[in-house]
Amino acid sequence: MGLLENLEQRLDRIVNGSFSKAFKSEVQPVELGAALQQEIDNRAETVTVTGQTVVPNIFIIELGSVDYDRLTPYFETLCAELTALADQYSNEQRYTTVDSSHITFDLGSVLETGVFRIRSAAATKPHDTPEAVSLDPDITPQVPMSSFAMAASPCLVSISGEEFKITKSVSNVGRGDGADIQIDDASVSRLHCAIVLGSDVVVRDLGSTNGTLVDGIRATETVVRDGSIIKIGNITLTYKSQWLSHV
Repeated sequence: MGLLENLEQRLDRIVNGSFSKAFKSEVQPVELGAALQQEIDNRAETVTVTGQTVVPNIFIIELGSVDYDRLTPYFETLCAELTALADQYSNEQRYTTVDSSHITFDLGSVLETGVFRIRSAAATKPHDTPEAVSLDPDITPQVPMSSFAMAASPCLVSISGEEFKITKSVSNVGRGDGADIQIDDASVSRLHCAIVLGSDVVVRDLGSTNGTLVDGIRATETVVRDGSIIKIGNITLTYKSQWLSHV
């Protein structure tokens, strides 16, 4: 395995560990982890002078009273796991943080059971109380995964309607067994291209034989938007920024 575990593996370790019996129908660790990654991406800001992309490192996760009481015994371990995840994800995306990540839980009295929200800031005060850090209170509560799949899972959709979820920070697309998204077509190289998730979503050709086209233009490394058409060999795929499905 490389320097960092990918997000999906990290969350699997949380869900399949000591929390598996405690998290059933309400807020789950996978929801918090996916939302944390999304919060980092959404709050990323590029500093013009240095060209660095700075992201938050202090996070307050607000839970409704029922979820807060239920999860209180797990806060210490869950904070440690999510802090490690935030640091790893920021490093993997080559984001800049002013200090190491710091995560706390807080009671959001107006939140319903199963709904949570994350407030964040970039600050060098990881040991201060949450109240000492200026965080934006006007944050829309997160829709729980029990109702929808998280928006952190975009997908590729074929002409036939087949969906390929993108669940890793870097997903290789190709015909070979080593591809994260396998396309069974002779015109597709074994490792054809990669989808790279970050503040921008990038398609990167991996030296394929027949090339990669994005919106009709041959691409080496190109930013894609919701609805972009990606053609690999004879296969046409549409990039969807959100994969939302009722559960």
